[in-house]
Amino acid sequence: MAKIFCFCILKTPNDLNEISVIGGGSWATALVKILTENGIFVNWYMRRSEQVRSINSDAVNPDYLSFLKLDNTKIYASDQLDEVLVRSKVILFVVPSAQLDIVCASIPKEALAEKFVITAIKGTVGSNNLLPSAYLAMYFELKDFQQAIIAGPCHAEEIARNKKTYMTLCGPNETFIRKISKGFASSYMQVNYSRDTMGVEYAAIYKNVVGIVCGMAEGLHYGDNFMSVLVANAIDELQRLLCAFGAPNVRLGSSTYLGDLLVTGYSVHSRNRTFGKYLGQGYSVFEARELMGMVTEGYFATKGLMATVLRLGLNLPLLQTAYRVLYNHMAAIDEFKLLERNIK
Repeated sequence: MAKIFCFCILKTPNDLNEISVIGGGSWATALVKILTENGIFVNWYMRRSEQVRSINSDAVNPDYLSFLKLDNTKIYASDQLDEVLVRSKVILFVVPSAQLDIVCASIPKEALAEKFVITAIKGTVGSNNLLPSAYLAMYFELKDFQQAIIAGPCHAEEIARNKKTYMTLCGPNETFIRKISKGFASSYMQVNYSRDTMGVEYAAIYKNVVGIVCGMAEGLHYGDNFMSVLVANAIDELQRLLCAFGAPNVRLGSSTYLGDLLVTGYSVHSRNRTFGKYLGQGYSVFEARELMGMVTEGYFATKGLMATVLRLGLNLPLLQTAYRVLYNHMAAIDEFKLLERNIK
């Protein structure tokens, strides 16, 4: 027993007093809020120097959640990525999936050899459409015990306002995850544990696609009756997708899977839903992206997931609808007439 115990201890950071956060968006900002509230010192990489100056001087991210005052006595913000990486044993990646490969290209491959890596990204990466955790593991030759992912229905806007939220930390190294969970748990944040890293990551990708489709339905003035059928079919598609990836016994009704899908499909805070609403109202994909003014993960997720689903031979009408509107530039109104016949 003693040998097993020592083995586990070696595969966790000695302490969790500091974390390096890579990314300067609203999700990253919300996570920094939680960590600093729990006494964790955050070394924060932000690409834009004006964000860094604002955080260090005014404790505010001027571009995201600008109403939120952070505790910058526990933050070291910098636009120098190498400087931020070297300061912490635990690295938290919170960048858009489409930018992860670009960020990684600027990091020496040996830089994370002795680090523990947490991923809070919901999308596929690169031309091979890899899961974020799989991409990081391949690129930096990480072992399973070095990685964890954050998932669940966690809108940054609500975390910023201390609204009750349920987060899931996933990964095979339970000792590591139990340790880092203390940095995220609070009176308004409940942290759960799961080992189903792959299933949770794919569910997080797919729910962004559902958000776009639900938004299009709203923009096209479909009512609640149709929306309920749309979401019911989305749940069925998610179940079939997870089964195809070898996870037939997933408890789909948990917050990690269904909770995340529902909040993305229904919430006014959902970027994907808002993006889809613009498409349903008749805006082009380019116009909708310009109106958003920020990254919409579902746009990239749709392309990556469609390529994966085609290889699996699955028929997922909601995903196909999103893909044809986004990448074949079909009119949303025409695609929804077809979708009406393909869902039950």
